Amino acid sequence: MNFDNPEARAYLFELYTVTQGDPKAQVSMYDVGATLGLEKTDAGAMAEDLFIRGFAELKTLSGGIGITVQGLEELDVQPDPVICNDDSLVLGKSTVLENKGQKAVEKILQDIKASLVQTSPTYEKLEEIVMDIKTIEIQMLSPRPKTAVIREVLRSLHKSISASGTEDLAVKLMAITDSGV
Repeated sequence: MNFDNPEARAYLFELYTVTQGDPKAQVSMYDVGATLGLEKTDAGAMAEDLFIRGFAELKTLSGGIGITVQGLEELDVQPDPVICNDDSLVLGKSTVLENKGQKAVEKILQDIKASLVQTSPTYEKLEEIVMDIKTIEIQMLSPRPKTAVIREVLRSLHKSISASGTEDLAVKLMAITDSGV
């Protein structure tokens, strides 16, 4: 479907940028519009146009919106199956890490590495975290990565990350280590 309004496409792209492509994320339609220089009424009209086309969805009555998978596809962005799945960070119950668990581990490792840049932990703490990351990466090289090994190293990372003050990441790590147990 082609946009007949380039401003609507710019609005959709800004929504994608602000939500980081996560269909579960919620942002203010007015904040998205403000970054494009739109007044509240224009931002609301632009968001409404995206709702009608199915590219965005209204999440709260106060103007909270999110991008949809269809909106991602309109921008030629492949939806991340780990992000789009409600139970995305799951290791599973099997002895060997299944495909879904491998994707979850890859995603959480990306998040951990990104947080290291922002939090600047002490050298000792950084060294500990890096060794845990390397342990997981080596286990992932196995043709049959062991779920229990990954889970225990992620528990160790949870303790380290919690101590460094990255609370949202610590919550994700807790969720993934408790999944499938």
